[in-house]
Amino acid sequence: MRVSRKKIGRFIAATLWISAGITLIVFLVAAMRMRDDKLCSGLNIEITDTKNNLFADKNDIGGMISYMVSGIKGRPISDFNLQQMEKTLEGNIWIKDAELFFDNNEILQVKVKEREPVARIFTQSGKSYYIDKAFVRLPLSTKFSARVPVFTNCPLDKTKWNAEDSTVLAQVTAISSFLMNDDFWMAQIEQVDYTAQKQFVMYPKIGDHAIILGDGNDLESKFRKLFIFYKEVLAKSGWDKYSTINVQFKGQVVAVPGNQQKMSVN
Repeated sequence: MRVSRKKIGRFIAATLWISAGITLIVFLVAAMRMRDDKLCSGLNIEITDTKNNLFADKNDIGGMISYMVSGIKGRPISDFNLQQMEKTLEGNIWIKDAELFFDNNEILQVKVKEREPVARIFTQSGKSYYIDKAFVRLPLSTKFSARVPVFTNCPLDKTKWNAEDSTVLAQVTAISSFLMNDDFWMAQIEQVDYTAQKQFVMYPKIGDHAIILGDGNDLESKFRKLFIFYKEVLAKSGWDKYSTINVQFKGQVVAVPGNQQKMSVN
């Protein structure tokens, strides 16, 4: 029985590929064993996704690493369970993501993404906490206070958010992000109150008036109208003449003076 040259060629090629694969696996296993026998030469921590690094700083993260593996420098790399260490770091509510690996110089690289608070919430029952853009509830810190907009009287006491809560939170984060991206309004607005009518009312630092914002939609148009009213009306009449300034209606600003006579500016 003859075997064609074509089949012999295929057999030889398959054998070579299998041999190459086995050789590669052997080299990889050997390299991993050699790597595990090496010693950690240092630690480098990098924190991203935040401007201030206030709530989980490098000292905090370094302390957590040292608690998991004491005497880091000089320890065999095989002593480090990187996957478990990542999970432990991510158990800190302020850490959104953690990635650990050894570089070519056997330095343990720790890449941490920290959660960034976007608003401080005061609930109807008096509880207070921060939230981030993903609506994650973040505890207050005894060391630092984040410079973020303050929202009061929020119906957000539940342990788990429902659909209605998510709607409120989406509007809170939208308003907060708008304020934080505008230096003037961030400096001017002292707090934002959520009313029983499901409206947001802002209270400024300068001027004895309430600004009825309505919901958290169409913010650019509402704040543009408000700025024009500030510039064209309040700058001339005085900051305390009007008790309320309502910008929730399309194309107009409705202002109520202290004597309760409405003024509408189109």
